[in-house]
Amino acid sequence: MESRVFTNHSDPAHLVDSKPRSCAVIDFLATIDASARLYDPDLVCDDLAPTSDIVCRMYFRQVGLEHLAKRTCVLERPEQIPKVVYFVIFGTYIFKFWHYIAIMAAQRNISPSAVYVIGDQHPQGRWWQRVLSDIHGVRFLYRELPQNISGISVKFRHHLSDIVRLQILYMNGGIYLDADMVVVRDLEPLLDYDITLGMVENGTGMGNAFIATKRGSPFVREWYTEYSHYSREQFYYNSLQVPRNMYFKNPSRVHIESERLYRPNWFEADLLFKRSDYPWRNNFAVHIWTNGNPVPSPVGNCPTAWGKQMAIPWSLPTVLMVTNGGGQVCFVTATWARGNVSGQLWAP
Repeated sequence: MESRVFTNHSDPAHLVDSKPRSCAVIDFLATIDASARLYDPDLVCDDLAPTSDIVCRMYFRQVGLEHLAKRTCVLERPEQIPKVVYFVIFGTYIFKFWHYIAIMAAQRNISPSAVYVIGDQHPQGRWWQRVLSDIHGVRFLYRELPQNISGISVKFRHHLSDIVRLQILYMNGGIYLDADMVVVRDLEPLLDYDITLGMVENGTGMGNAFIATKRGSPFVREWYTEYSHYSREQFYYNSLQVPRNMYFKNPSRVHIESERLYRPNWFEADLLFKRSDYPWRNNFAVHIWTNGNPVPSPVGNCPTAWGKQMAIPWSLPTVLMVTNGGGQVCFVTATWARGNVSGQLWAP
C-alpha cells in the first residue's frame, strides 16, 4: 500500500485504507495530477473541513501531533481568505538571504497563523536555519513531487510548483508567495475578495507569485482545469497567460492589484537597486525578480554608518536593503525610532 502525502510516512496507521472516503475535491485535483490522490480525504472532505484549516491538520498529522489539530486548526473567519501563507519549493534548495527576508516579512506584516514551506525536501543552508531559529510559526510540510501534468512530462520543474500552489489554495484558501516576494504591509484589505492577483504586464501575463484567494475559488478551479491543455514547451502559458485571458473575458471575477504587487517590474531593476524615489509605501508587496535580475552581490565591506549617500530602495518594519549609491548592496535588520534607523548590517 502507498502512503498518503502530508502524513507521517513511518506510521502504519496512516497508510491508505482499502476503502477511502469519497472526496470530490481530491477527485477534481487528480484529473490534472494523479499524485493528488495521495491527499488524505479524511482531512480534505470530513465534517470538520468547512470550518478548519485543512493544511494545519495535514501538518499536525504528518508530525504525529494530530491530537492538537482539533483545537489549533480552527478558522476564525471561514468566510474570508485565511491568513495562512504558503511557499512551494521542490528539489534541492539552498536558502539565500532574500528568502529569509521574504519569510520574515510575511510573518511580520501578515501575522499569519502559520507559514508553510511545502516541498519534497527540506531547504538547506544557513539562512534556512536562521528562518527556523528566528521566525515563529514556520512549518515544513512534505509533499511528494508530482510526476507529470495531465499525463505529460514536465520540461520546467517550476510548473510542478505552479499546480501544487493551486491545489493547496483550492483546498484551503490562503496566501501563496514566491520565495522572492516580499510583503511590505498588512493584507487585511484584501481578505474579503474572492481572489486577488496582479498583472505583470499584458504580454507576460497575470502574475502567480502572489495569490490571495478564498477556498474553492471558481477562478482557481477554472485556472487549474485549463492544465488539461498543458503546454510543456511554453514556460508562461498555463501559469501566467491562461489566467490573463480568463481575466480579460470577465474582469469582475478578480480583484487586481498590479501596481501594488508587481511594480517595479522585472525590467525595472534600477528601481530595485539603484534609486530611492519609488513610492514603496503604496505597495502590498515587492517582487525582487531574482530569476531575471539576481540580487547584486556586495563588493568589499558594507558601510559601517548611515549617511546621506545611502538610498533605501525598499523597507520593512524589521529589514532594509541599502546601497551606497554605487551599486554596493547590503542588508540591515533594523528598528525605527523617531524617524531614525538603527540595527545590524548583514552581507549576504
